[in-house]
Amino acid sequence: MSEEEKKGFKVVDRRGVEREERKNEESVPPPAPQGDAGNRPAPGSVQRGKSPEGGKSPVGGPSFLDLVMSLQMGAMVNLGMVQAGDGRRSPVNLPAAKDSIDLLDILKEKTKGNLTEEESGVLSEGLYHLRMVYVGAVKAGVPAPNAGQGPGGKEK
Repeated sequence: MSEEEKKGFKVVDRRGVEREERKNEESVPPPAPQGDAGNRPAPGSVQRGKSPEGGKSPVGGPSFLDLVMSLQMGAMVNLGMVQAGDGRRSPVNLPAAKDSIDLLDILKEKTKGNLTEEESGVLSEGLYHLRMVYVGAVKAGVPAPNAGQGPGGKEK
């Protein structure tokens, strides 16, 4: 017995065999997707704003600024800075706002030196303003969500 057989397993490369079998079979195109797939390409095909023809994509994929603005908007909602269509402001949730601000700070630290001037400016300015509103809310003694309420949101 050889040393390889004594080890208990044998590696066989069958990749070439599979290719030959596929060449002999008739290739059938995959079925077309049903329904409206939306106007954005699938996540696997997003390529830095380029279309297959090489020009700029009319819709474009998500960008770093989209991520930053999404986190900033979450913090603003949780700080009660966003007004709904009916004129009411969203309830203040300081722990959730702090989480969003902390995530933005982590993002700023981890991307330091790799951002454009615009990206760096949007991130820094947004963080500054969100921190100021957060500190103001903490100093004003804004109650935490469901403060003064028992289980189920009912008054104690």
